[in-house]
Amino acid sequence: MKDRLKLNSFAVELRHEWEMNSLSPVNLLNAVLSRMPNLTILYYPMSDNTSGMCVKDMQVSIPESQVPNAQVCDSSSDSLRNDSSANGDGISDFESKLASDMLVGINSNMSIGRQNFTLAHELYHLLYEENRNNFVICDYSSESDSEIEANIFASYLLIPYEGLNRYAKKRRIVKWTLDDVITAEQYYQISHMAMLYRLVEQEFITEEESEKFQNVKISHEARIRGFNDELYYPSQDNRKYFSLGKYVKSVAEAYSSKRISAGKKDELLLDGFRGDLTFKGK
Repeated sequence: MKDRLKLNSFAVELRHEWEMNSLSPVNLLNAVLSRMPNLTILYYPMSDNTSGMCVKDMQVSIPESQVPNAQVCDSSSDSLRNDSSANGDGISDFESKLASDMLVGINSNMSIGRQNFTLAHELYHLLYEENRNNFVICDYSSESDSEIEANIFASYLLIPYEGLNRYAKKRRIVKWTLDDVITAEQYYQISHMAMLYRLVEQEFITEEESEKFQNVKISHEARIRGFNDELYYPSQDNRKYFSLGKYVKSVAEAYSSKRISAGKKDELLLDGFRGDLTFKGK
């Protein structure tokens, strides 16, 4: 299994590739949608033990007959590599990872904070995984090296190691209180448990202190401190089934180029849970 230093370096590398500094919080969803044009993100209610899933190479096309055809490819290609050297076409290996259509599924029954973490987790599988698995389902009960690595990477991507150290230093935090914990998780938009895990991992708090901070009604504690509590709740009903990214854009482009009819456009958008973009949803 890769050590934490290596996984942190991957997280910092990705931030640098996307021209984000390694200290500040990031709106990961917006960053992903702008930097990964071939990615579709699907929000969908899943089982309690499943946080999300991803498909590394999913080719979706609308053929000449105007009948949509979706093919999920078996993983027969070379494994993804971590170096950033250029290939024969002058395209870096990092950029070539983004060339195929990809899918990330996120369990919309999880809290928003957990969903943010899941998105970061799936990015590890898509961009840094060294195995050949094309289709990955992420289960809470899994203790595989792959899942542990993805969790550590996600934690460092959302809160870089150096960033948390600087955060504590700038705010002169000597002994972390519940006020400090909630303010930090709101700042980084990460779940309460994920924040506590990182504080323990970097030895800002003890396991005993973490247990004490867990035994609170976190949404109430956030509200009475003046914060929005959406971070601690699942997606609202209108976002339980929802898609963003390549799929939506592809349907719009197919319609604008007259490859599909208005009726087919609406049908495809409804299939992608985007009724808000259909004629009736205007």
